[in-house]
Amino acid sequence: MLYPIPPSEKKKAVQYLIDNIPVETLEKVAKCMKEDGPDWGILNHHGFGTDIRNLLRKGEFDWDPMDLDEIWIGLVEKAVKKKLENKESNFH
Repeated sequence: MLYPIPPSEKKKAVQYLIDNIPVETLEKVAKCMKEDGPDWGILNHHGFGTDIRNLLRKGEFDWDPMDLDEIWIGLVEKAVKKKLENKESNFH
Protein backbone atom coordinates (compact mmCIF):
# COMPACT_ATOMS: atom_id res chain seq x y z
CA MET A 1 0.00 0.00 0.00
CA LEU A 2 1.39 3.36 -0.97
CA TYR A 3 -0.34 5.41 1.71
CA PRO A 4 -1.73 3.50 4.69
CA ILE A 5 -5.42 4.19 5.20
CA PRO A 6 -6.37 4.48 8.87
CA PRO A 7 -8.82 1.85 10.16
CA SER A 8 -11.23 4.63 11.15
CA GLU A 9 -11.40 5.78 7.51
CA LYS A 10 -11.99 2.24 6.29
CA LYS A 11 -14.80 1.90 8.83
CA LYS A 12 -16.38 5.11 7.51
CA ALA A 13 -16.06 3.79 3.96
CA VAL A 14 -17.81 0.53 4.88
CA GLN A 15 -20.68 2.49 6.44
CA TYR A 16 -20.82 4.72 3.37
CA LEU A 17 -21.14 1.64 1.16
CA ILE A 18 -23.89 0.22 3.39
CA ASP A 19 -25.76 3.52 3.16
CA ASN A 20 -25.34 3.89 -0.61
CA ILE A 21 -25.60 0.40 -2.10
CA PRO A 22 -29.11 -1.05 -2.33
CA VAL A 23 -29.62 -4.13 -0.17
CA GLU A 24 -30.60 -6.11 -3.27
CA THR A 25 -27.17 -5.40 -4.76
CA LEU A 26 -25.44 -6.45 -1.54
CA GLU A 27 -27.45 -9.69 -1.62
CA LYS A 28 -26.25 -10.32 -5.19
CA VAL A 29 -22.67 -9.68 -4.07
CA ALA A 30 -23.13 -12.14 -1.20
CA LYS A 31 -24.27 -14.74 -3.74
CA CYS A 32 -21.20 -14.04 -5.92
CA MET A 33 -18.97 -14.32 -2.86
CA LYS A 34 -20.46 -17.70 -2.05
CA GLU A 35 -20.40 -19.04 -5.62
CA ASP A 36 -17.04 -17.66 -6.76
CA GLY A 37 -15.17 -17.71 -3.46
CA PRO A 38 -12.17 -15.44 -3.06
CA ASP A 39 -12.10 -14.76 -6.82
CA TRP A 40 -15.45 -12.92 -6.82
CA GLY A 41 -13.74 -9.52 -6.64
CA ILE A 42 -11.25 -10.26 -9.39
CA LEU A 43 -14.08 -11.47 -11.62
CA ASN A 44 -15.96 -8.23 -10.94
CA HIS A 45 -13.03 -5.78 -10.91
CA HIS A 46 -14.30 -4.02 -14.03
CA GLY A 47 -17.93 -3.00 -14.04
CA PHE A 48 -19.06 -3.48 -10.44
CA GLY A 49 -15.60 -2.82 -9.02
CA THR A 50 -15.28 0.36 -11.05
CA ASP A 51 -18.71 1.47 -9.83
CA ILE A 52 -17.67 0.88 -6.21
CA ARG A 53 -14.41 2.77 -6.59
CA ASN A 54 -16.26 5.68 -8.22
CA LEU A 55 -18.89 5.61 -5.46
CA LEU A 56 -16.16 5.86 -2.84
CA ARG A 57 -14.58 8.78 -4.69
CA LYS A 58 -18.00 10.45 -4.83
CA GLY A 59 -18.18 10.01 -1.06
CA GLU A 60 -14.90 11.94 -0.80
CA PHE A 61 -12.74 8.94 0.00
CA ASP A 62 -9.98 10.46 -2.07
CA TRP A 63 -7.44 7.71 -1.76
CA ASP A 64 -4.61 6.79 -4.07
CA PRO A 65 -6.09 4.76 -6.97
CA MET A 66 -3.65 1.89 -6.41
CA ASP A 67 -4.59 1.72 -2.73
CA LEU A 68 -8.28 1.79 -3.62
CA ASP A 69 -7.76 -1.03 -6.12
CA GLU A 70 -6.16 -3.03 -3.34
CA ILE A 71 -8.86 -2.55 -0.69
CA TRP A 72 -12.23 -2.13 -2.42
CA ILE A 73 -13.01 -5.85 -2.29
CA GLY A 74 -12.46 -6.08 1.46
CA LEU A 75 -14.57 -2.98 2.05
CA VAL A 76 -17.45 -4.41 0.05
CA GLU A 77 -17.17 -7.77 1.83
CA LYS A 78 -17.40 -6.04 5.20
CA ALA A 79 -20.38 -3.98 4.02
CA VAL A 80 -22.15 -7.13 2.81
CA LYS A 81 -21.56 -8.99 6.06
CA LYS A 82 -22.51 -6.06 8.27
CA LYS A 83 -25.66 -5.11 6.33
CA LEU A 84 -26.94 -8.65 5.86
CA GLU A 85 -26.23 -9.58 9.48
CA ASN A 86 -28.22 -6.54 10.59
CA LYS A 87 -31.01 -7.39 8.16
CA GLU A 88 -31.27 -10.96 9.45
CA SER A 89 -31.13 -9.89 13.11
CA ASN A 90 -34.09 -7.55 12.52
CA PHE A 91 -36.26 -10.59 11.74
CA HIS A 92 -35.63 -12.22 15.14
